[in-house]
Amino acid sequence: MKTPTQTKPGAKTPPPEPTPALPEVAPPPNVPTAAEILEQLHAINLQDFDIHQVEQAVRGNRIWINTFTIPVTAILLIILTFLGAWLSGYLFLSFAISAGLLFFIGKLFESYDQQIKWQARQEVERRIAETEGEFGVLIHFKSFLPTRYRHLIQSLKRQRYLYIDQYIQAVSLLQRKLDHQKFTQAWHMVYPHLDPNNANNPPDSPKTPDNKGTN
Repeated sequence: MKTPTQTKPGAKTPPPEPTPALPEVAPPPNVPTAAEILEQLHAINLQDFDIHQVEQAVRGNRIWINTFTIPVTAILLIILTFLGAWLSGYLFLSFAISAGLLFFIGKLFESYDQQIKWQARQEVERRIAETEGEFGVLIHFKSFLPTRYRHLIQSLKRQRYLYIDQYIQAVSLLQRKLDHQKFTQAWHMVYPHLDPNNANNPPDSPKTPDNKGTN
């Protein structure tokens, strides 16, 4: 067993080994400037996410199916009942057959209506996904939104776009009340290489455009 080496009196202590320098971490590529992300926010047209308008567009020329309402159904029931009674001579039997037929047709129309609503919802989710893109838009404003939108932000990070109404509300709130100066300061803290006033940036680094957010 080796005994620890003792330093002789008067001997010089060897200098400590230098700490290796950490490699420079390159900034993430394709990060927009604060002005660019603000421009993307205000370029969002909330009318594109109006699910009722999308439903009408999906229905197209088949919108007449919505006219199959309770008054129309009642009129058809009366007509079919008396027509069947005139042909068969049995009023109650004709009424039962007519009611069953109209109920079956109503269920078919209801199923079709649900399908249209599902298609419209899928289209709106696709539009939100297209708006957010790979880098995202709304998720970068998390600190400037009330906590009630935390589930929305978590869903967007997972690339799930289920909270359509909350998405519209959050974008509308930011477009109206966001403090652009505070957001720009926060953005430069996260991405200091985009801050034109950062002394550590090289002289030829691209300058951040003036922040001219939409009011």
